[in-house]
Order: sequence, then structure tokens, then C-alpha cells
Amino acid sequence: MEELAHIDRIIADFCSEVISEPLCFFSEADLQGLLFAKLLDQFPQKLETSVKRGPKAKSKYRTGRVHREYGVGEDRRMDIVMFDPKDISQIDSPNLQIGKKYLKPAVGIELGTEKTQDSEAHLKNDIEKLKKVSKRGYLIHFFRDTTSADVGTKTRDKTEAKIKRILQIPFESHEVKPAGRGKIKVLCFILRLSRRHKKIWGKCEAFDPKNKEWKKINLQRTKGEIRSILNKQ
Repeated sequence: MEELAHIDRIIADFCSEVISEPLCFFSEADLQGLLFAKLLDQFPQKLETSVKRGPKAKSKYRTGRVHREYGVGEDRRMDIVMFDPKDISQIDSPNLQIGKKYLKPAVGIELGTEKTQDSEAHLKNDIEKLKKVSKRGYLIHFFRDTTSADVGTKTRDKTEAKIKRILQIPFESHEVKPAGRGKIKVLCFILRLSRRHKKIWGKCEAFDPKNKEWKKINLQRTKGEIRSILNKQ
């Protein structure tokens, strides 16, 4: 559990940085790279597999715990995975498999942005993949709202309803349960970049799983608020 708490902190730091500088990514691939680098920095070790370096060699190849785009079956891949050390020792294939089966990730992470086509289907598919992890899954979605309509206008109200409807989908799944009852943790953020309104109140909102409502994030205390959200799940 100590390691999972450490990963929670890495996730909170990553999300805080993206919220502070929402132009740090062009697409989901950028987010993958940023988070992968943070995880690799904290978990750099290479562990021994069961794949020998040659027919008569005693030494064996090594691999890291953190990988991107790892297979989870049915021609699907997970954005970022972390392996359990004991599972790595059983890898007997150059394709990082045991036999012909992919390892069950100890930790899995799926990321998404507002550029995702059919966000509803994407989120549901991500949840299905994250059910395959053995310890913890993270579903992280950043939705940058670049519309400039003012607060209180019909256009703004319509945009708000659409965004929040999409991002509430994970919490309608029986597999994603708040307050510590599920192994999938969900972090959904709305980042408002373009408003004609002079004062942008609620530049960032996150979904609070405990109360099932959207909560305005204090941009001076993002890490603490994100950790609080994670601790409630």
C-alpha cells in the first residue's frame, strides 16, 4: 500500500502540472510521455526476466516495471502499465509475455483529452481495460474548454451541460465506486482557457467522487486537492 500511496503522489504532481500549464500537451501522446517520464524517474530499476541471453547463457535479459502501450488482449493496449516484480521474473517471451499471455498489470493508467473522438465510448472502453489490473487503475481525463461564451449565456450553459455529462460517465459505472470501494480511481478535470469574462471563477473543476459533484479547484493548492480526491476513492 505504501507504493500505491507513492504512485498517488506522482499522479497528483502530474495532474497539478498539467492544470497549471494546460498548453503542455497537444494530444494524449504528450500526456503519456510526461507521466511515463515521471514514473520512470521514480521506478528506474531493471529486473531479471526468465529469457536467457543465449542458448547456453546463464544470465537473463532484464526489463523495467513501467511500459507504454502494453497489450491487454483483444487487440487492445493500455496507455501506461507497471508490472509487479514477481511477474517480471516469470516473463519467458521477448514480447514480454508469460507463455502467450500478457501479464496482468499491477497498475494501469488510461489518459484522455477533449480531442478524443466519441468521449463516451472512449471512457467506457478505458474502464473495461482498467478492470484487468491487479492492484489499481487510474482513469485521467483533461477536457480543455476553449469556448469563449460568457457565464450565464445559453451557449455557455449548453457547453457546461455537455462537458459535465461526458465526464460523469465513469461514475455511472458499477465498477467505479468512490469512497475506497473500487480499485479504479478517476480524475476528471475541466480546464477553461478562453473566456471573454474578465474574471474566470472556476478556471479548473474536478469531479468529487464522494459527493458526486463538480468542485472548483484552488490553483494555489492543486496537489493537495487532487490528493484529497484520490484518498476519497
